[in-house]
Amino acid sequence: MKVDYTIAIAGPPNVGKSTLFNRLTGGEAHVANWPGVTLERKEGVLRHHDKLLKVVDLPGTYSLSANDLGELIAREFLVNERPDAVIVVVDATSLDRTLYLAIMLLEMYPKAVLALNMADAAEKRGIHVDLEGLEKRLGVPVVMISALKGVGVGSLLDRVLEVAEGSVGREEPLKVDYDGLEPYIAMLEDLLGDIPEKLGYPSRWLAVRLLEGDEHILDKVNELDSSLAHSINELIEKAKKELNISPDLLAIQSRYELIDQLVARYVTRVKLARPSLSEALDKALLNPLAGPLLATALILSTFFIIFTLNTGFPLNLLFDLLGMESIASAIEENSLSGLLGRLFESLSEQVKEGLLSSGSEEWLALLVSDGIIGSLGTLISFVPLLFFAYVIMGAFEDSGLFARAAVVYDRLFRKFGLSGRAFFPAVLGMGCNVASIISTRAMDDDRERVVTAMASPLIPCQARLVVLLALAASAFEDPLMQASLAVGIYLLSFIMFLIVSDLLNRFVFKIRIAPDLLMELPPYHRPSLRVIWWYARSNTEHFLRKAGWIIMALGISTWFLLNFNFNGYVGDNVTASFAASLGKALVPITSMIGLNDWKFALGFEVGFIAKEGLVVTFSNLAGVADPVKALRILGLTPLKALSMALAMNFYVPCLATVAALITELRRLKYVLITVGYQMILAFVLAAGVYWAGVMLGFA
Repeated sequence: MKVDYTIAIAGPPNVGKSTLFNRLTGGEAHVANWPGVTLERKEGVLRHHDKLLKVVDLPGTYSLSANDLGELIAREFLVNERPDAVIVVVDATSLDRTLYLAIMLLEMYPKAVLALNMADAAEKRGIHVDLEGLEKRLGVPVVMISALKGVGVGSLLDRVLEVAEGSVGREEPLKVDYDGLEPYIAMLEDLLGDIPEKLGYPSRWLAVRLLEGDEHILDKVNELDSSLAHSINELIEKAKKELNISPDLLAIQSRYELIDQLVARYVTRVKLARPSLSEALDKALLNPLAGPLLATALILSTFFIIFTLNTGFPLNLLFDLLGMESIASAIEENSLSGLLGRLFESLSEQVKEGLLSSGSEEWLALLVSDGIIGSLGTLISFVPLLFFAYVIMGAFEDSGLFARAAVVYDRLFRKFGLSGRAFFPAVLGMGCNVASIISTRAMDDDRERVVTAMASPLIPCQARLVVLLALAASAFEDPLMQASLAVGIYLLSFIMFLIVSDLLNRFVFKIRIAPDLLMELPPYHRPSLRVIWWYARSNTEHFLRKAGWIIMALGISTWFLLNFNFNGYVGDNVTASFAASLGKALVPITSMIGLNDWKFALGFEVGFIAKEGLVVTFSNLAGVADPVKALRILGLTPLKALSMALAMNFYVPCLATVAALITELRRLKYVLITVGYQMILAFVLAAGVYWAGVMLGFA
């Protein structure tokens, strides 16, 4: 049987290595003996992302020192068979005791993934690990799993494939600081010459092992060059005398010092809530009737805070309704979005003036100031929203509240082929669809992860809410009607999220049964600021690292379409640009939803960069600063406003969301399906409502 990749599983005894092997292979394994010995060799196969993986269960060992047969077999397998990736299993509840093998293995073999097993037990003990921080320090993916319950195994296999494909992970072995041994390591590396290459070991690792007195390695060197072996022994004796300590003890001490540093920096313990308090909270949050209401209230309060911090809404609206316009304006102007907007506007203007004064062409100055800096501003504008969304979500998740909410919503979600785990991305989507899509990485079932990511863009994000409010205000004078339009769109969006998830399960993945909700209810505890920081930082960095370059590229490309045609730079005459030509070409389509002016099509094009760009574009085209007045000048009637609200809400959210889909779904087919169904859904809903209104005499 031809396999795509060979994966080895290594780990010390009693960390769940065999349990993970059985979980991956379904308990069906080929059992034989390792060549020349009586130790069993177990192999199995599995398929993940259409890749066939052979999994080899290495003997359980505490190190790779070759002090016993198991250690020697594990080490020689890595050297001679060169697996595409190694899963190193450690105990998440006892990293200080079980990380030693992982450190030794990474010194020798960089293509590894660290699996922190017994995640459920760690959670019950209030143990939290900064996975992103540990991953950065060690240079390999780190995944929290429970092999016994299957939690995190899907994410683990995703990271294994990335390592096997070479897209993530270390290129060189880990370098441990061996303090006083370093000069002797350097001398030994010089002495060894090309011996490491002949033996298949990394040069530094070989030198360290020789200093530790590895007789198996020394015998191999002696077979190749007996005089060199004599020189090595002399150097080892010299090190013992000069350091006044055995080199092997110093090496072991150095590794444990590194482990102590890792545990101190990346592991924290929190105090758990009293059992009586936990019981009282569970009685309310897990109640079939009260639970969903409390969870919904929790969500609304969360996003009230996030929205207010980022844009000032809805707090500014409340003050506006109370007649305190100056306070409302101050809140909006001093929100994070307002401050960042003014910062990048100022930077863009300064750069443009500087380039123009130095004699640069106008188009070049605008490319740098508006195209590049403007796209960077678009990218950075997501950061506060994402970060604070993750801060608040991290606090709720760390406290144990969100796990209860997932359990409460599981019954509803299962009717549409999802588990309660889809609750987290759906909630995050209200703040930002990018955050929603990225959060699906934590889902274990691969099919559910993809379906949830594909359906998440249907949830109205904060940017779409801004446009929705402008459309509602332009269409209706009555605040009740305005609120009804906004609330109605939101309810429809969540209904469509569930329906589309069900349809994707049925017709794309041919599966209807929802995966089991593999989730331990963690104990309640006060959220740790350290854990919240880890959670928010790692997720925000992931977005910038994965989607940043795509956003920049798409932003600059869109700027080009708005400022050029076949004859070159169009200046202020946007009506002559490629984008305007495309807008005019789309009029036959947009007119079918009641929008027969090419300016609306142009607004949708600009809205692809960022949804709030829709209202800015209409203000520019109408020549008035107030977007509500601009929409009325452009002839937006209540029926057309409703049609446009539906089209705006359901068509492709923004380029940042598309970038997130590309990086997370891993297959262009799924991205195209997502974009395609959204465009069709937006058109069908908008056209249906518009022509129904026309037939009823509301045009």
